[in-house]
Formats: sequence, C-alpha cells, structure tokens
Amino acid sequence: MKKIWFSFFCIIYLGASYAQDTADCYFDEQLQLTSKKNASYNGRLIQQEGKWESFAYYSNGGILFHGFFKDKKLTTKEGEYTLYFPNGIRRVVTYFDDNKIDSVFTSWYANGNKSDSGLMRSNIKERLWKTWYTGGNMESEGNYVNGSPDGIWRWYHSNGKPATIETYKKLKLSDLACFDTLGNNTGSNCRIDKKPCPEKAFSFEQFVTDNMIYPDKALKRGIEGTVNFEFFINKEGRLTRINFLNETNELLQDEVVRFLKSIPKWEPAVSHNREIDYLYTYEIPFYLPK
Repeated sequence: MKKIWFSFFCIIYLGASYAQDTADCYFDEQLQLTSKKNASYNGRLIQQEGKWESFAYYSNGGILFHGFFKDKKLTTKEGEYTLYFPNGIRRVVTYFDDNKIDSVFTSWYANGNKSDSGLMRSNIKERLWKTWYTGGNMESEGNYVNGSPDGIWRWYHSNGKPATIETYKKLKLSDLACFDTLGNNTGSNCRIDKKPCPEKAFSFEQFVTDNMIYPDKALKRGIEGTVNFEFFINKEGRLTRINFLNETNELLQDEVVRFLKSIPKWEPAVSHNREIDYLYTYEIPFYLPK
C-alpha cells in the first residue's frame, strides 16, 4: 500500500512540476509577447535547463516559429531559432548567442527552394555567402569580411547567365565586368545599385523637391504634418502599391497619392546590372509657410 501511495504521490508531483514549467502565451504581429486580447498568434512556453523554449502557431495549428530564449519575457534569443511558412516549409534556420546571430544563417522560399545561406558572427556577415532566385538558379556568390564584400563576387540574371563579375579590394569595387541577359560581355560600364526614379529625372528626391505642391485645401485650413509612406515599383517600371506608415491628415495623404500616380513612367531599380522590383520608403513633410 505504501508503494502505491508513493507512486501516486510521484505522479502528482511530476504533473504539478510540468504544469508549472509549461504555459500558454500570446504573440503580436511582430512576434512579441502580448495579452490574449491583443494576440495575433497563440503560443507555448516551456522552461528547461535554464532556458525558455517557445513556440508560436498559425491559426491552422501549424508552427510559426520555434526558438530558445534566456528569459521568460522572451527578450533575449539564445540558441536555435526556426521560422516557418504557413505551408510548413522552413523559412529561416539559425542560432542566436545573446540576441545576435552567431552561426550559419539559412533561409528558404515558400516553395522550398533555398534563398540565402552564409555565416554570421555577431550579426555580421562573414566568409562565403550564396543567394538564389525562387526558381532555384543562383543569384549571387562571394565572400564577406567583417560585413563588407571582399574578393570576387559573381551575380547572375534569373536565367542563370552572368550579370556582373565584381572584384572588391579594401572595401572598394576595383574591377567590374558586365554581361547582358544572353551572357555576352558588354564591358565595364553598368549600374551596380540604383533606386527607381521618374523617367529622365535625376532622382526621386529631386523630383519631389521640384514638383510637389502643398494641397490648396490643406493650406487654407492650416493643416500640416509629415506623411510617411512606402510604394512599390516593379521591374517593368510600374507603380503597383502605396501604403501609408503613419496617421496624418487625409488631404496630405491624398496629395501624395495624386503626385505618385501623376508620374507617367518610372525607370526601375537596378541591382548588379539587373532590373529589379523595389519597395521604396519615403516621407514628405508639409509645413505651413511662416
């Protein structure tokens, strides 16, 4: 009888300990702990071996992330950390040391193809890094030293043909070879990095300075403020999306929309001799004249 009671006591004790070390939790859109009322995702906390293991779940029950933290408030990542797409495919796998990535970093697209892979030390890229297009073709490959490109870097068009071969020495580009989409060498005069801008304009910033006007209704009503926004220019040079990032008067927002839509054609962004899609973040201040 004593053995039975002892076994029963052990079961109760272990069950109580497990309940104490495991708890439900809730996350917001930025995957920060929040209240159940403000939650975007349900989660789970498990204390083990001096760390807190955490899970967050999509509404369908699939895992959104699994990671380890130093503290119950989940402010300091410590250990393996994995993000998932809603379809269950891994999105990111890496390892944190005191909230800094300190290991191989690997990411994937939602179709399961690899996106990026390379070493990071204290959040700084080091050694060989590779990136891929969504279809699986190589996008780039080269080495970093203390977060800066070093030596020979190769960039590719989406069809697999070379776009540029770039040589870096002492943090500067020292040699460049450019190629068209057929892989033909076109010399050494091509764009490495350029933001989208209205056609024939020097830059978007200068175009705003030269052409943006204060909306008449806002001026008469004494309305002022800063409009923070982002807009998307695809690689064909078309405006496809405008999002506002702060709360401000609608008259000012309407003027930004009117201004952007009045631009007939854009020169698309360029990255390493390739036209690319680009999400532009910008702000325009509207201040009443004094």
